[in-house]
Amino acid sequence: MSNIIEVRNLKKYFGKGEKLVKAVDGISLDIRENEIFGFLGPNGAGKTTSLRMIIGLLKPDAGNITIMGQNPHDNGKELNRMLGIIPQSLTFYEDLTVEENLWFLAKIYDIPKKEAKARIDSLISKVGLNEKRGHLARDLSGGLKRRLNLILGLVHDPKIILCDEPTPGLDPQSRVAVWEVIKDLPNQGKTIILTTHFMEEADRLSDRVAIIDRGRILVLDTPKRLKSSIGEGDLVEISLKEKENLDHLVQDLRTFEGIEDAYTSSGYIVIRALDVVSRLSRILNFIESHDQEVENMAIRSTSLEDVFINLTGRALRD
Repeated sequence: MSNIIEVRNLKKYFGKGEKLVKAVDGISLDIRENEIFGFLGPNGAGKTTSLRMIIGLLKPDAGNITIMGQNPHDNGKELNRMLGIIPQSLTFYEDLTVEENLWFLAKIYDIPKKEAKARIDSLISKVGLNEKRGHLARDLSGGLKRRLNLILGLVHDPKIILCDEPTPGLDPQSRVAVWEVIKDLPNQGKTIILTTHFMEEADRLSDRVAIIDRGRILVLDTPKRLKSSIGEGDLVEISLKEKENLDHLVQDLRTFEGIEDAYTSSGYIVIRALDVVSRLSRILNFIESHDQEVENMAIRSTSLEDVFINLTGRALRD
């Protein structure tokens, strides 16, 4: 699979002197044709700044970018039709209907009427907006507005699509609907760049993920390999009534047979263990023997947030 985007030693700084902020500090990566490439990291990590430089909206202080062999900062107009942008903010006209918003963009891109109609009908159907096509955009629910925002970036049939936090604040049903559309785009010959701080989104959608923090890429690989890199077994998260001074409990739990790791995160004790269910009774008895009361408990598989914690010592949401 060939590279469609190549980035080398990309840097962007804001401010001066003591107030200098290294928003992007030497990022290098390749994005392959027809893949979903995810940028995962906390707010302020440098995801959106990197994205804006890659598409030519922001000039880097250093480094090189090529998209299909061209520099976006030298050939922006030529690359414009190949790029689709699905921004975090809603960008439609609220006083136009769903269909009118799509027709407006189709005319901007000079798409022939017959082709535009077929594409608009297909996009509206794909995100379940058929019954709302004649409704004003301002009257849509939050989830439907986000679906409209998504397909507006697809009207001109771009080859590369940039999704910047595409599902903020959505209910689970609407989020899954947007995910299904994005997940299918590589099957249509599209390359997707996805920025998100939502770990499940990056995990479910991305072919490869770059975990970014403080302007640097910490690791880059497939979600499966990233998760397997930090150990075997499932995780049990235990919330205790007393959330302070848990370090001694964690240190002792690490010595238990079959426990691969134990640490604290956002007030929880997190334990990784092989066959964790069979070890729960001993774990809970040990915790209760130290006069600790368990508030709640959950068992789950390894997530990309666990990878981030392993690399940085803190949670994505911290």
